Amino acid sequence: MRKKLCYREAQILIKKHLVTSASEYRDFRNSDEDLKSKLPYQPMVFYKEDWKGWDDFTSFKNKELDIDIRMLQKIAEQLNIKTKADYNQAIKDNLIGSPISISKIKGFSNWSNFFHQSEYISFEDLLIFTRSLSLKSQMDWREWCKNNERPKDVPFNLRKIYYDDFTRVCFDHKYSFWKFIFVG
Repeated sequence: MRKKLCYREAQILIKKHLVTSASEYRDFRNSDEDLKSKLPYQPMVFYKEDWKGWDDFTSFKNKELDIDIRMLQKIAEQLNIKTKADYNQAIKDNLIGSPISISKIKGFSNWSNFFHQSEYISFEDLLIFTRSLSLKSQMDWREWCKNNERPKDVPFNLRKIYYDDFTRVCFDHKYSFWKFIFVG
């Protein structure tokens, strides 16, 4: 039987693998027999002298991770990853540097959008397209979609897909999302 890592060594290991919560720790520990031998089943009991809570152990305060979601999408696309299970396996195989719980990454909304976002045109191309329509509001957009054939690579719900792009470009929030999309 292999000796368990000390608190600091375990902390470094789980931080390196972007483990951010108790459930992620459990999944990470159970993903490999070597990890099971190195990491205790109940770290709060095993490390009771050093234990100050999960935030301290994972070095993660309850906030979104500032990891580029688009970069992760491109990596997933290059690796031909199309499901959550394949994505999690790629993390375990160290093909992707991402937390197991991708929901903590800024810009992640759901797995469907994560895998299909590349179906849509880029934010820059969207601005060219929407501004060419001479629309002014979300209501105008809905009406336009009713009366015209929307291109397949332009989603109906623009805000859901492109809001993070908008906040990166227009971080002072001087404009509303819809005004920026249609007028600039």
